[in-house]
Amino acid sequence: MRPLTLVALNLAVELARSGRIVEALQLGTAAIDQATRDEQPAIRRWLDEHAGDLVRREG
Repeated sequence: MRPLTLVALNLAVELARSGRIVEALQLGTAAIDQATRDEQPAIRRWLDEHAGDLVRREG
């Protein structure tokens, strides 16, 4: 995965954690949409590994 794609996905997680979910989704979607076909498997793995980071935990 290109470094800029990874930076964008990680920033999306940080935005989601701070309650800025709309911005997180916009950034994450843009990064995925601009990714090359070769990046798709790495993005899928990243999403699988970070799925829990993208949900808000109460309590």
